Amino acid sequence: MGFLKNVKKSIDDYLEKTAKSNKEMFGDGVPDCCKMNNQVSRQQGKSKND
Repeated sequence: MGFLKNVKKSIDDYLEKTAKSNKEMFGDGVPDCCKMNNQVSRQQGKSKND
């Protein structure tokens, strides 16, 4: 069991470091591509209902 806990801790540490690095590089906000896709899907939904 100790071995698996060490592996889990190593993976968790790696993910934390990756998240911190991504946050520093890209910020906290939603990526522009996600915002754009939401606007496009909303516009498509409106045109179907009109």
